[in-house]
Amino acid sequence: MSTAPTDTAILTEIRPGRMYSSSVLRAARHFWSVPADATATVLADELQRRPQIQVVAVLAEDGRALGLIRRDRLFALVSKPFGREILGRTPASELAEESPVYDAHAGIFAVAQDVLGAGAEEISPYQLLIDEGGSFQATLSAQDLANYMSRITQDDIELAGKLQERLQESNEAIGGEGWSFEAWSRPAKGVGGDFYFTRRMDDGRVFLALCDVSGKGVAASLVVSMTWGMLRVFDLRRGLGELIRTLNEAIVTTFHLEKYLTGFFAVYDPATRNLSLADMGHSHVFLFRGRKAISPHMRRGNLPIGIERDIDPAIGRWRLEAGDRLFIYSDGLTEQENAAGEEYGERRLIRATSEAQPGAEGLHATVSEAIDAFRGRTPQQDDMSFMLLSLDLGGTP
Repeated sequence: MSTAPTDTAILTEIRPGRMYSSSVLRAARHFWSVPADATATVLADELQRRPQIQVVAVLAEDGRALGLIRRDRLFALVSKPFGREILGRTPASELAEESPVYDAHAGIFAVAQDVLGAGAEEISPYQLLIDEGGSFQATLSAQDLANYMSRITQDDIELAGKLQERLQESNEAIGGEGWSFEAWSRPAKGVGGDFYFTRRMDDGRVFLALCDVSGKGVAASLVVSMTWGMLRVFDLRRGLGELIRTLNEAIVTTFHLEKYLTGFFAVYDPATRNLSLADMGHSHVFLFRGRKAISPHMRRGNLPIGIERDIDPAIGRWRLEAGDRLFIYSDGLTEQENAAGEEYGERRLIRATSEAQPGAEGLHATVSEAIDAFRGRTPQQDDMSFMLLSLDLGGTP
């Protein structure tokens, strides 16, 4: 690795030297650093002139990384009333935030499992990469790592499938007093385009999503890897609308309108039974209330993610009641055919779901066994997934 001087005295860009084919350094895209004694205001001015730089590492005199400064956070501080005056000549070292540290030559799949497949532990959007002597080599973003994983070659298919399994298994367990949650997913090939995602939020709410990527197999798994990484690190306090817009921009930029996904994204508050949701062209939803299966619809429909460059998603809000069961699924369930070319269909799926006892575990076994019995020797034609949010009878929020 070597450093390249710039036209400013405080910013330095590391130039990658030799990189091993399997090292995580290949996924890194941020190589800028700033000395620990550089002032925050001078750094902010330099970053203002360099919009391409999103994050910089703060380095000690010996080249060790002390932490990171993100562009957006620095600008947020400077833009506050009297921000520049308050920061004054504050050194960058005092603003540096801690970040996970990895060996720059560590295997990319091992790091991806740690970064993208973490459970309840909060993962930083950025990780520092260092050499054997502890010197800074690069800053790795979780999104860049997810993007790189989406470009893996055919030789990595088997390993990618195993990683996708681990990612799905790393979903955070959700459910609590008065409510429960169950989900299931089965790809049509070794890797697929269906997945569900769960994540607890600090305020007691939970985030859940079910997505169906266009196509199947490896091509779809590329979108899954990137989407998963973004859902893991996105600050959900920014709201569903901002999440959808950010995800849409990433998919459009990466796949150039050639890949898209439908999805149901929601935030559920167990304390109030309120559900905020964004149905992005998915529409495979049933609300079981009493003996009825209701197909709820939003006033304004949303297009799938990744087919238009600019979107303004409509966010719906539902109030669930005691005893309700919200069932979200992918079309691979209903469109599965048998030997006669007949589709399984919504009617059979509703019957299989409604006949299960409320709150009973193992709905995935009931549904999968019913579909497998229906299709017989006909191969599974599409990825299959579902989520079930069940509220107990009785009680008040």
